[in-house]
Amino acid sequence: MKTDSKRHFVKSFCALSIASLIVISSLVSVTAAIAGGSMSDSASARVSASTVKKVILDVDGARKTVSFTGKTVGELLLNEGVTVSEGQIVVPAAETKVTPYMVVNVRSAKPVSVTADGKTRTVMLAYGNVVDALKLAGIHLYSEDILSVERTAKIEDIKDLKIQRVTYSQKIDKEKVPFEKVTQNSDEVEPGETKPGAEGKNGEKEIVRKVKYIDGKAVSETVVSEKITKEPVDEVTLVGTKGIDSTGGVGTFVDSNGVTVAYKEVFTGSGTAYTAPSGALTATGVPAYHGGVAIDPNLIPYGSKLYVVSTDGSVVYGYCTAVDTGGFCDDGSAIIDVFYDTYDECINWGRRDVNVYVIE
Repeated sequence: MKTDSKRHFVKSFCALSIASLIVISSLVSVTAAIAGGSMSDSASARVSASTVKKVILDVDGARKTVSFTGKTVGELLLNEGVTVSEGQIVVPAAETKVTPYMVVNVRSAKPVSVTADGKTRTVMLAYGNVVDALKLAGIHLYSEDILSVERTAKIEDIKDLKIQRVTYSQKIDKEKVPFEKVTQNSDEVEPGETKPGAEGKNGEKEIVRKVKYIDGKAVSETVVSEKITKEPVDEVTLVGTKGIDSTGGVGTFVDSNGVTVAYKEVFTGSGTAYTAPSGALTATGVPAYHGGVAIDPNLIPYGSKLYVVSTDGSVVYGYCTAVDTGGFCDDGSAIIDVFYDTYDECINWGRRDVNVYVIE
């Protein structure tokens, strides 16, 4: 009897537990259903809100901001009741997908013949100035491009226009730098003589140029920079200054080689020229030669080193030595008689006023 009672109790407890579980399960299901419905509504609200786009609609300059939930520009115009006539353009095109804050233009336009980038085509350009119209048509116009009409011109007033593209490139060239020819005094060379010194060598420089093109054709070049990459070497000519003092004396003169020379005394007067047969001797017993001159030994001692030049500087006899005398000098009609190898040279010299500088 006691065993049957225990069995009855266990059966009753199990039945109660199962019933409780059913109730709890139902409550969980109801709670989940309620919660699930709430989440679905929220997500739906968020999705709905994300499809609304603010768009700027510009119809011939009249702008307004509209809210749009569709997809394309064409749908937007339909929703807003905008009809596009034959003489109007839509930018961007009707099939373009709308994005937030997109500007949709509907403009009155006309066909214009546009030549650019090597092509000529008819383009519908919106009324207004040329620059804005080209921009709307997707034709880029850069600041230096050349237009066949004024940039402020109205599309209403033109039938065709041409755009010339202006571009630039950089060009680098290498050019030679010519060597200079200079003189250098040398006390190892006799006065009046020259001798080659250092050999001249050209240098090299790099030149950077900015090249301007119009429609791909070079029209001008501008030097941007120059840089010496190899220095030139001067060609040197040694000028004789052996035995010549450039200091002291009563004054200085500059010879035909640019050398400043000091002199002890200077005589100004008439100068003549003479010649003599080969081997003819001078008053000092040396053969006559170009560079040996006749003087009045009472005025200028034999052996004196001289420099003779016309008073106007146009004719230079140059450095010479007093080795002879003659009638012109003796009678005072000339202060010097310069020697030349030929008669023609004497004629060319003629008679002229000269400065005779006594160097030593």
